[in-house]
Amino acid sequence: MKHASASTRIAIVFSVMLFCNSVTAIAQSSNTGTTGKVLKLLSEHNGPVINNDHPDVITSNNKSGFETGQVIKFGNLYHMFVNEMFDRPHRDLRIAYWTSTDAVNWKRQSTIVNSIPGRTPTNPRSEVWVNAVVFNEEESAWNIFYTAYRAGDSTKGEVHGNDYAGRIWRAMSVIKGRDGIAGPYADMAIVLQPDQHSQAWEGQQAVASFFPYKAGNTWYTMYAGHNHLPKGGWPVGMAFADKFNGPYTRMPEEFNPLNVTDTFMENPIVSRIKDGRYMMVFDSFGDQEIGYSLSADGVHWDEEIRVKIQAKQNIWAEAGDHFTRTPLCAIEEDDGTFTVVYTAMRLVQGRRFYAVGKCSLTWQ
Repeated sequence: MKHASASTRIAIVFSVMLFCNSVTAIAQSSNTGTTGKVLKLLSEHNGPVINNDHPDVITSNNKSGFETGQVIKFGNLYHMFVNEMFDRPHRDLRIAYWTSTDAVNWKRQSTIVNSIPGRTPTNPRSEVWVNAVVFNEEESAWNIFYTAYRAGDSTKGEVHGNDYAGRIWRAMSVIKGRDGIAGPYADMAIVLQPDQHSQAWEGQQAVASFFPYKAGNTWYTMYAGHNHLPKGGWPVGMAFADKFNGPYTRMPEEFNPLNVTDTFMENPIVSRIKDGRYMMVFDSFGDQEIGYSLSADGVHWDEEIRVKIQAKQNIWAEAGDHFTRTPLCAIEEDDGTFTVVYTAMRLVQGRRFYAVGKCSLTWQ
């Protein structure tokens, strides 16, 4: 009798796991009031909550603003881990930590991770993009996941100005317990990177983002890719692991990438909401819009829905598919509304600055 190959065993286990998780999640999802409703803008802050004239932006010499990251609510504080584009937009980066009691008035606390200056094909950390902040109960420690890229090598036919060979780093808080969220953080390992298991859709930029979350007894992660030559879309796929720290196995190519959007989704953030479903928010197309998708089991995702996050009377972000950038959270508050903190581009004296905005969404 022949023994099944490793890939076959993974496929069998994966199929059973999907079925069990789906049944469990559907049983737990009680179809309470929000099913069938969509998210709509409820209220918003008048203009950015962090702009180019914020005292901590000036003190930290942040010239171009913010992009990607995550805001979590722990205790009485909102904690924001976000990329600061301290010089050139999307090129010169560091990961910073900010806090707020109301998601409006923010105070910069520290720099968590610095990039290594000098964007070259041989520098694998010329950019650092924070993706997720998760507390791991087994380690009793906070973990940050971030992407580090190298530049393209024009001598090998690559595009010099583009990002290549993204590697996902895991950094863990040195101070144990939930109170260690402020850091410092120490690099632990690379948890996902281009290798022999990479899939064709991932392209030359992958691995481009990483967001782990638990559904049932399994850890899943969203991860992204993009092909520069020929230029492709921005697909997102999934991987899974038995343990938080991995190793993570890519879903089969019959499953990846997700069929959530036609062309573009970036930097997805997943949370379990009160009605039992999973919600994913992400950067999408549309003027002053973000996208979201819902799932009963955390594995199978609905087609995206876009929601306006700036009302006509309070538009401060420039129009354009890539100018309202990335939602950093969709935190479900005690009253059932969702606090969304996000980045968006505005022109300040002819120069682009990616500011931070805040709004509240509700089911309608």
